[in-house]
Amino acid sequence: MCIGFPGEILSIIDNGQYAVIDISGTRRELCLDIVDEEVGVGDFVLCHAGFAIHRVDREEAEERLDVLREIIKNDCL
Repeated sequence: MCIGFPGEILSIIDNGQYAVIDISGTRRELCLDIVDEEVGVGDFVLCHAGFAIHRVDREEAEERLDVLREIIKNDCL
């Protein structure tokens, strides 16, 4: 099973190829090469395996994070 985590873009680095994101207080660097549309600081992206794969709005990101928190809380992974 693959899980994608939504994260908020904090900065864009290396000539737009990478971003630093925040996922519930954890910062990660990820590649923007395959994201499906233009993104910028403050946008949320769905992340998997070190890549941003899809831009999502804040409401959708929060809903997905709530579900993931509940899964982790209930030890379902």
